Amino acid sequence: MVTLKQNTFSVIISEAFVVALLILLGISGLSGVRAQTWGLVWQPPDDTVQVLHQWQHIRQTGAEALRLETNSVPAWLLTVADSLALALFVELPIAEAPARQLRRRLPEAREMLRRLLAQVAGHPSVRAVGLARRADTADPEACAYFETLRDEVRRARPDLLVYYETRFIEGDRCGQAVDFVLLDARDAANPLQLLRRWQQAHPTVPVGLGRLGTWVRADTLRGLRVPHAPEWQARYLEHHLNRLHGAFDGWVFVYRWQDVERRHPALHLDRPFVEAYGLHDRQGRARPALDVVRGVFTGTQTVFAFPAGRPPSDPWPWAVLAGWVPIVLLVLSYRFSPLFRLLGARYFRAHGFYTEAVQYGRDLPTGALSVLGLAEGVALGVTLAATAAMLRESPAAAWLVGLLSPELAVPVVEAVRTPFVLLPAAVAGSAVLLGSWALGVRLLSRWGRRTGFVQAWTLAHMPRWPLFVLMIAALSLKPGAGTGHLLLALWLLVEGWALARTLRDVAQVVEGPGWLRAVLAVLHPGSWLLLAVLFGLIRGLYTGHTVMLWHLLTVR
Repeated sequence: MVTLKQNTFSVIISEAFVVALLILLGISGLSGVRAQTWGLVWQPPDDTVQVLHQWQHIRQTGAEALRLETNSVPAWLLTVADSLALALFVELPIAEAPARQLRRRLPEAREMLRRLLAQVAGHPSVRAVGLARRADTADPEACAYFETLRDEVRRARPDLLVYYETRFIEGDRCGQAVDFVLLDARDAANPLQLLRRWQQAHPTVPVGLGRLGTWVRADTLRGLRVPHAPEWQARYLEHHLNRLHGAFDGWVFVYRWQDVERRHPALHLDRPFVEAYGLHDRQGRARPALDVVRGVFTGTQTVFAFPAGRPPSDPWPWAVLAGWVPIVLLVLSYRFSPLFRLLGARYFRAHGFYTEAVQYGRDLPTGALSVLGLAEGVALGVTLAATAAMLRESPAAAWLVGLLSPELAVPVVEAVRTPFVLLPAAVAGSAVLLGSWALGVRLLSRWGRRTGFVQAWTLAHMPRWPLFVLMIAALSLKPGAGTGHLLLALWLLVEGWALARTLRDVAQVVEGPGWLRAVLAVLHPGSWLLLAVLFGLIRGLYTGHTVMLWHLLTVR
């Protein structure tokens, strides 16, 4: 018992010392009130010594507010913030949720909110409570969630403001349910324009920027000319902070104080498991952007000089070069294989003669058909590689990856980050899957008209000729997330069209009972792909994920 009392007394003494020290550090870093309200996104470390160190430097930046990324705020930290008139924003750990999921998690959210309100009770430094981050506020069904929690806050602490963070602007439907809204402006080309769009669409709902910043690359390339170099990040913040100064009345939070680990990999970062937006790296080393933030926040400096550096060399155009491979293969097959020319003419001009030739195994160019399968695999690989590169900046794709388990998300992210690996994967995958289906047709055709492997191979590959057109489109269209979405949808359409054509030809060539055609349809890889997509969409309709996916696909 004595030991317990001694430990309790030592903890109290330690916390009191920390509070006193933090107050002194905070007073030394105070600056005058400015027209613009600046803040930082901060995740307090577990180590008290690190908290002391970071707090000192945060106060020196002139920040007037902190968005705390933590589920539990230490009481002594709240006490220090009270003494320094520092505004704290605390938040519920609910993010990226569809509207229907918000409704189902409402009892859980109410309980978390009650615990949070009890924790911050009596602390005037806590100014606002965030109810969700980047939820589907484009769905009106989400508004009831925010209205219910807002009323909970009103009853407990009428002085507290409530907000949420969203990526939707014109499509937002729930702004009236909270006191103000924060926009996610990470990597935005024009954050000020986002604010103006919101004000035009929702003139009665106050708005601010919840996350302003851009990520930093992991390699050693430096300079303004290097995209996402530390100097690039510094110039980004210098440009946009100065543009935002005095442009509107609201909060602006720089994202973030220090790099932290991610639970789920990110598509657009070169280090998928590191949230590399910090003014400091994970080791605590300051980046040039820290001086920019300090200068702008305190009003002591607004112009900065950084080394230009050398821009990175243009990437090797491997996709364009690889795109010539299937074209050359088709030209050579057409030039040197009269049977291939005959088969193509029959397929496009006289389809009945084509199915008859396949049915009886006449005039089938085995070598050219093998080359056709290879060319289609390369075309698919180039298309998927180009599409994956475009989807790195897609919020819909990033959100979908976040729904996967880490075991599944990691290979997906790696494929998107290094899209050239999709080329051999597509070639090998097409050969194995369609070859296995052709072998299955050969084995199962004993219950119908016997069909050889080459005949089944022909049925599987000839209808997939639109892949070559799709590849040309992927290499020709303007890169962008919207283009990536379009190409992905067109690929699914091509696979569906090829599946329908293949099954129609199978019905004429194999001429078996109905159950045989059904089995062959189910075994086709195109059926697996389309059924997986259909199952995901139907299940998403029940959970609300399909609605949010549509909103993310159509967001500006």
